[in-house]
Amino acid sequence: MARKPFNMPPKAFGPAEGDPNADVTVLTADDAPAPRQGTPPAITRRLEGDGVNLIFLTFTPGQMLRSHTTAHPITVQALKGSLVLTTDDGDIVMEPGTVVHLRAMVVHEVSAPDDAEDTNVLLLSMLTGERHSEPTAE
Repeated sequence: MARKPFNMPPKAFGPAEGDPNADVTVLTADDAPAPRQGTPPAITRRLEGDGVNLIFLTFTPGQMLRSHTTAHPITVQALKGSLVLTTDDGDIVMEPGTVVHLRAMVVHEVSAPDDAEDTNVLLLSMLTGERHSEPTAE
């Protein structure tokens, strides 16, 4: 990872689409954004909930989210296709079901190999610890 990493705060992903006051939110790989051409991959923040932002990224073959850090700890989970997570410790091949936890400020990048499927979906859970729902009346 030769480039200097940039910091990606939660607000970089745009406004959330989900209701932080919903008791239950169900999301699937189908909630990921449609693929886009060029760089970076398609990115949509689906939920800004209590303690977590749920962000979907859709990669096409060869797309990359360049070297960066995050302001909070994260987990990343491959939901569809094949992706590669690169850190200073090396490459982690991510197939559906693979989940990786990174502490805040760990330099990393994510890419879809050139021979990957047409659509490769990553779920990013940014563990903010922040409260976003309104308190319920007792």
